[in-house]
Amino acid sequence: MFKAAIRVNKITSIAQLRGATLHAERADETSQARLREGAEPGAGLAWSKAPESDRDYLAAFKAHKAELGAGERKGAPLCMQALCVVSPEWVKAAGDLHDPENPRNRALFDQAKAWAESWAGKGAVFGARLDLDEAGGAVVDLMIAPVRTSRGKPVISTQKALVELKAATGERNEYSALQTSWADWSRQHLDAQIERGTRRVITDRQHLTPETYGLVKDKAREEVLRDQVRTPDVVRALQSASELSPEALDDLRDLLLLQREIQAHRRAPAAYEAPRAWALQLSLVDGTKTDPWPIINDVRKDAENVVTTAQRFGMGMDDDRKGYEAGRAFFPALTDRMHLTAVIAKCADFCARAEAFVKNTLAQLRGDERIPYPSHAQLWPQNAEAAVTRNEQNLGLRAPEVTKTIQREPKPEIEVEQEAPVQSKHRSRDLDF
Repeated sequence: MFKAAIRVNKITSIAQLRGATLHAERADETSQARLREGAEPGAGLAWSKAPESDRDYLAAFKAHKAELGAGERKGAPLCMQALCVVSPEWVKAAGDLHDPENPRNRALFDQAKAWAESWAGKGAVFGARLDLDEAGGAVVDLMIAPVRTSRGKPVISTQKALVELKAATGERNEYSALQTSWADWSRQHLDAQIERGTRRVITDRQHLTPETYGLVKDKAREEVLRDQVRTPDVVRALQSASELSPEALDDLRDLLLLQREIQAHRRAPAAYEAPRAWALQLSLVDGTKTDPWPIINDVRKDAENVVTTAQRFGMGMDDDRKGYEAGRAFFPALTDRMHLTAVIAKCADFCARAEAFVKNTLAQLRGDERIPYPSHAQLWPQNAEAAVTRNEQNLGLRAPEVTKTIQREPKPEIEVEQEAPVQSKHRSRDLDF
């Protein structure tokens, strides 16, 4: 029997769409590292609504909105990314796993898109890709933005579509509904031998990709040989991992990423800094460039990865307002969740500051007096600085702010003409953001 599985990640920002585009175009480090030896980068099946490139998801998203006349809801996800998986053995039964002419690769590609639009709505998919340049295969990457009517107007609503799907399948949560729906569709339209993957609530397994499992084994082996000590926990973990289904290591990798940041924050919370790709220097910023995003993405990609990874597990910088209940299943200790929420807030604040700093610096170098983003408070993720303050207060890292009410004598209402402040053409180039 063959298996079918699904993974979904909600896209909440334009920056994430840009990142998805870079990955699809094989322009980021992650995609480069996963290329199969001898494979042509970008080999595979791809389609999107973008007018020029099937892998430009930002352009495809804009075209999607224009086509359906749809707007966005403030604070709601822009779309969702779904990875539709079947057992690679099913594709191999009809030919090479990485052959675009293999009829099962084409059938999988077509049916994944058809499945998504069967519940999300006709035209809801704005991008689809089946990569054939990696060691693995049999995974279709979909970009989905369902449109529903709200107050007489079309708006993007991933939540409504998922609620409808949950009701249609009778499952108790949206994730299970997606798994069941994709498995049923695969069985009906691809092969009657395809069945739903074993429910995680029963197996409690973390699915590992063969490539990443190999890297984990190599790393553990190096550690053991170097230190000449046995590490029972690592050994037991690897023994258990050897029995797991080799479908995706991403969940385990992402949890380890968050756990690493928790430990770093617990060791020195006051000194903790958001991870960053490289230290931004003014000399590295070319004032002739008009597009700041390549620089912004480079500087903040590691910090943004922490924020978006936490979001995948339902956690965010405002969890303190919800009693730190989010993420309990993954991080049972309340202290860990408190430190992680502070980490997310600090990484989010760094992302917003990086965007403001780069844009302002480019404006300065061009001699543009109209600095577009003097403040980072309203940049993504919005109000992160306030979240940092709250979470540090909750951890006892700073004293609570006390607002004092001072009684003053009422002043006579006299209108005074004030001079407009004189703005200097020379702004500080302080790099501490």
